[in-house]
Amino acid sequence: MDLFPEQTLVFQAKNVGDCHEQMNADTFEKWFKNQLLPTIPSSSVIVMDNACYHFRKIDKPPTTATKKVEIQEWLEEKGVTVPDGLLKTQLLHLVTRHIAAANTNYVIDKTASEHGHRVVRLPPYHCQYNPIELIWAQVKGYVSKRNTFRIADLKPIVHESLNNVTADNWKNAVRHAEKLQEDDEKRDTVIDHYIDSFTITHIF
Repeated sequence: MDLFPEQTLVFQAKNVGDCHEQMNADTFEKWFKNQLLPTIPSSSVIVMDNACYHFRKIDKPPTTATKKVEIQEWLEEKGVTVPDGLLKTQLLHLVTRHIAAANTNYVIDKTASEHGHRVVRLPPYHCQYNPIELIWAQVKGYVSKRNTFRIADLKPIVHESLNNVTADNWKNAVRHAEKLQEDDEKRDTVIDHYIDSFTITHIF
């Protein structure tokens, strides 16, 4: 049963490669705002992984490719005092310090907040905590077994695979992810206690 068919975004990749290489911030943000947010319950918590297109900043900071005068203008707009005569590298250092001190604002977080939702991001390199990894594996397995290697057949098979994802599949995936987190928390507690028992007597 396809619980929310209006949320589905399926398109043909432009080249062969990792799935994340086929997506960009423009496409993701459009889907997020126009297809996802209108279909989820109010005050939802949205779990987000660390794909680069989830992290587009509202106000993108200057880079080494930015002109020196533009870097200075960006800093002054943020209320940063810029001494006269600074080199470009010194200006960029001020940019880095400002970013570290300020709250990081992302387009996705702002959009979600405006609709009454909240984004929670997974720790880097911990995709196993995301239930969607198991659902994605289920979808890919379904498609793999029925693939005719004809482009015309592939999109309908993908939709069919999505329609076969049930509420119970999601519940089981969530339980599995929660179990992994609980196990890791217990392991961290043991390791933390064990590390505290060490006494360093030599420094090399």
